[in-house]
Amino acid sequence: QRKVIYARRKQILDGADLREEALEHLAQAVDSTIAIHAETDVPREWELDTLQSDLFGLWPTQISSEMLAEAPTTDALFELLMSDALVYYETRELEVGAVAMREIERQVMLRIIDQRWREHLEEMDYLKEGINLRAMGQKDPLVEWQREGFEMFGGMMKGIAQDFVRYVMHVKVVEKDDE
Repeated sequence: QRKVIYARRKQILDGADLREEALEHLAQAVDSTIAIHAETDVPREWELDTLQSDLFGLWPTQISSEMLAEAPTTDALFELLMSDALVYYETRELEVGAVAMREIERQVMLRIIDQRWREHLEEMDYLKEGINLRAMGQKDPLVEWQREGFEMFGGMMKGIAQDFVRYVMHVKVVEKDDE
């Protein structure tokens, strides 16, 4: 896990272009948000108000609950939301410039990775402290520690992607005067 995180940080510090990754994270965030609030393909069962408020947490969308209700399937819902998200992302990129947007993406990703990695290490310490109790349940503590640590790492990576989308889509760019 450490090698994955450190290699990722090195790529970013070396100036990796995160545009494609940002768009992938955006698609994943939209997909997972839809999966939470529209579990079935039956529009009557969708939780449109909470879906709309969660989407607003990802980017300041102009899509209302009524517009969401017009989508006949979750695939159509995904297409509607992704087109709105892409338009917003492209508009932001035009406003701040492509070079500045890449720098924002790198800075945001580094900060999120660092924060989430520290939290993950703390959680792994807590897991390590309590893992010996698994032996009482006739489970191998080492296997359980590895399994749970892997699940926690996967959750951390998913959290990094979600946070990245939230911050990149909401960050305000303020230019400093040279004075």
